[in-house]
Amino acid sequence: MEKQRFDYIDIARGLGILMVVWAHIMVTGWTHRMIYAFHMPLFFFLSGMMFKKEKYASFIDFFAHRAKRLLIPYVIYSLATWAFWAVFRYVRHDEVESYLMPLLQTFISQGSGSFMVHNSALWFIPCLFLTEIFYFFLCKSGRMWCMVLCFGCPTLSFLLGNAFGGSYWFTPPWNADAALIALPFYAVGNLLIAEIGHARLAARVAGGKSIAFFVLLCATALLCWTSMSFGECSMGSSSYQCSGWIFISRAFLGIFCLVLFSLIIGNLHSVNRFVKSIIDYFKWAGKKSLDIMCLHIPLKGICMIAVALVAKVTVGSVSENYLYSTVAFALTMAASWIIIMMIDRFLKFKTRICETNEYPDI
Repeated sequence: MEKQRFDYIDIARGLGILMVVWAHIMVTGWTHRMIYAFHMPLFFFLSGMMFKKEKYASFIDFFAHRAKRLLIPYVIYSLATWAFWAVFRYVRHDEVESYLMPLLQTFISQGSGSFMVHNSALWFIPCLFLTEIFYFFLCKSGRMWCMVLCFGCPTLSFLLGNAFGGSYWFTPPWNADAALIALPFYAVGNLLIAEIGHARLAARVAGGKSIAFFVLLCATALLCWTSMSFGECSMGSSSYQCSGWIFISRAFLGIFCLVLFSLIIGNLHSVNRFVKSIIDYFKWAGKKSLDIMCLHIPLKGICMIAVALVAKVTVGSVSENYLYSTVAFALTMAASWIIIMMIDRFLKFKTRICETNEYPDI
């Protein structure tokens, strides 16, 4: 059975993945600080909103379903991008400490720091899988105890971090530390929908758009202030430059802003063709967010080099200039669209061949 889709979820995922790509290109300035305040917690929250334990007959059924959805694409994309990275580095005669270690990190997955250098964004996928495994068991304890345990897990994680001077003495496989910190986002997303439901949530915002828009403006202003006032955090590299609970509170504020914005524009019906095409693009990016997550790191690297060559500047300058970064961002998303369309066509062709058990004439 095909999973039911909700426009505002796809819009939120689409906006989220576009923010991820932008923040990985433009690495300075207020936009980077604001996006890093909540961008990865957003995806854990949205995944929690779609989790339904009753869909699975057993843990084995759940494990197999999520492994097929997450781990198989993760391994394929990691191996493919590692091969691209290795060939690219070899052809350019770059000094590489190890070609083998990044490949092994596909299976160890110790985060986005100095480990998965071929595709640092991939840390999120096994971490999400681990978060879902944790939550599958924790949610059996009832809603109240589930929330207590899910908020208790980051407390443990932060205590371990403080015990080792603000960070861990090692980064655990599959970013298990980040999975503990992700649990509150996943749990709140899941319990919110369990209490209200997607349809009721959308109806409430649709019934009070003016109030929702005013609240959105106030919350966004607060998000801007907290983003600039407190240190930047990165779950992938287990780097928290402010209090862990400030990070979690600020991340929930950012999630609230983006989900509310997605609900508002998802309920827009009488809009012109241009605005509708933009909303449709957000939906497409949301549906393909996993593919974009896996593709954009190597693609943005190539696009940034191309922009630097044309503009006759260094690649580092591209990451600090809004105009150059905008061009690199547009090229990255265009390249992602082309590759994803090619993958989709290949998969549809393969499915059609399997169904008919015939090969077309050449």
